Amino acid sequence: MQLDFQTLYIIILLNSLGLIVVWTSVAFVYREIAAARYWLAALVGTSIGGILLTVDANGAVGVATVAGMVFIGCGFATILQGVAVFYDGRVRWRLLAAYAVVCAVLAEMAGPDRAVQNVVFALLQALPTSLLLLVLATRRPVRLGATVATFAAGIALSGQVLEIASNLARISGSLSDAGYYAFAPWLLVANILGTSVLNLGFLLMTIDRLSSALADLASRDDLTDLPNRRGLRNRARRVERRGREQGECVSVMMLDVDSFKQINDTFGHHAGDACLVHIAGILSNGLHRKDILARVSGDEFCAILPATDMRDAAQIADMLVKQISTTPFIAGKSRIPLSVSIGIAEWSPVGSEGLFEALTRADAALYDAKRSGRNGYATDVPEGEDRRRALG
Repeated sequence: MQLDFQTLYIIILLNSLGLIVVWTSVAFVYREIAAARYWLAALVGTSIGGILLTVDANGAVGVATVAGMVFIGCGFATILQGVAVFYDGRVRWRLLAAYAVVCAVLAEMAGPDRAVQNVVFALLQALPTSLLLLVLATRRPVRLGATVATFAAGIALSGQVLEIASNLARISGSLSDAGYYAFAPWLLVANILGTSVLNLGFLLMTIDRLSSALADLASRDDLTDLPNRRGLRNRARRVERRGREQGECVSVMMLDVDSFKQINDTFGHHAGDACLVHIAGILSNGLHRKDILARVSGDEFCAILPATDMRDAAQIADMLVKQISTTPFIAGKSRIPLSVSIGIAEWSPVGSEGLFEALTRADAALYDAKRSGRNGYATDVPEGEDRRRALG
């Protein structure tokens, strides 16, 4: 079957128009996904390029052909920019402008020979596709959307490389035009399949991002931006798994703001919320980077301290108690003295108890600290022994 490249451009154009409808909807509904606008712009650019390339049907390199190659080359480069934006990179407008100039120069140099034009046309697509494949293949962690997009970029690049190689063979005389057009439809299929699956991969990447954002929203406290109980449970599983693998003990703390109800009743809930944010900041600054702090209820916080035994945890608790008691909260013109009570328990990787279950023992120690006068901490010890306390 003989297939001229004007027909190829039209088929790709129709495919692009369908994808434009999809990405217009995504860009409009999910405006926080900035990459969608770049992928939409890329499709618009390649579609315009396809239209322009059908104008110079006689094979000459006219203004429309040059402009069409520029639009398509920059369209593929814009796909790469969209991936960069998706992964929180920045758009390199100067490089994009420079690539537009390169596209124009190469298109002008192609001359009237259709095989040479095809080489240039495929090359302008293959360069950004190669970089796109490299970026997608090296991203970690590996997710479904990026995997599909990587596979699609590989298909598209394979078609582009074969297009270059086959047309170079035509130029050298080792492949006849009839021989080329005998398998040219397969290159068309590779192009259409690669483009369609690539956009499917981008859609899956968008879904992955939205799902992650939703999961993060469900596992974080919107007031303090700390993990909530759900988020704490997920993190506790990871810490427990590592603790068992490394044979490391883990300390857990339950922290409660003393007389918090009185702050709410006296100064209002707005001041109470600000107070919790104030305390969360002190606790976050007082813990190590590896430690996990969460807000598990109204005025109750929890901290997980990986690779930390009871003795070290008690020293950290004593420091936190002192920092909070010496850092009053300012509500309007009022200086509100604060204090916390802390319960500490140690989890061992030896045994069947889960790390999250150790919070129950830390909670019991917390109430010991409350009963002992507050503004201090209490440590959990085996049943039948006296609990050791250090009060501020």
